[in-house]
Amino acid sequence: MLRKWITSAGFGSASVDTILADNRFFPGDVLKGEVVIRGGSTDQDISKIELALVVQYNKGGKKVSHIFKKFPLSDAVMIEAEQTKRVPFQFRIPAEIPMSEGRFPIFLKTMLDIKLGVAPTDSDRIHIFPSPIIQKILREIEEAGFLLYKISNEYDSEVKPHPFYQMFQFKPIGSFHGYVDDFLVIFTYDEIGLHMEIEMIRTAKVLTSQLYWEHSNPESTLQMNGQAVQEDPLHKIRKMLRSRTRREK
Repeated sequence: MLRKWITSAGFGSASVDTILADNRFFPGDVLKGEVVIRGGSTDQDISKIELALVVQYNKGGKKVSHIFKKFPLSDAVMIEAEQTKRVPFQFRIPAEIPMSEGRFPIFLKTMLDIKLGVAPTDSDRIHIFPSPIIQKILREIEEAGFLLYKISNEYDSEVKPHPFYQMFQFKPIGSFHGYVDDFLVIFTYDEIGLHMEIEMIRTAKVLTSQLYWEHSNPESTLQMNGQAVQEDPLHKIRKMLRSRTRREK
């Protein structure tokens, strides 16, 4: 009885460690691994095992952790004293997950719910790269004469289903220096479409554009500020970037 009380207080309780097959992914990739549970000094009932993708964002100058998505792994299971259990898993990373970045990392958190005990957890950092189409657009922006200097996840209570957006901030270089102060881009991406919001800032003047493209449909028409554009989306974005920067001069 004393041993059970000690275990419930967290001493000699079960521990958990998650082992990943890889830790570098693109949105939509399959993440594989296994959860390794090691029993403590007494038998313990685990009511459930869950995995969660945890993203951080900035809110009022402070970092807030947000569960982007949960993945139930197992219902009730009993772990005997000193026993080791291995629970394999795989799941698809959501297409809409943001890019991970040094200041705003992404973690895979493993959570065990233990009755009358301290619930052990494990966190593993994973690296999420932008989807290929976003990478192409970022290259177009840099080739147009801008340098990416900051990526941030910013709180916004009106954004759904997650209360933040990821913003890419660029500074002009070369011939555009002094003509444009900042170039800001916000992507909203999922398996069907890509929405792109652009702000070009010069002193108190802000030029904005919004683009939407159903990248999953080869016959899709690019929508720019609500108007259909009969042109290859990447080609149109390239022209727009360079024509706007020229006009700013």
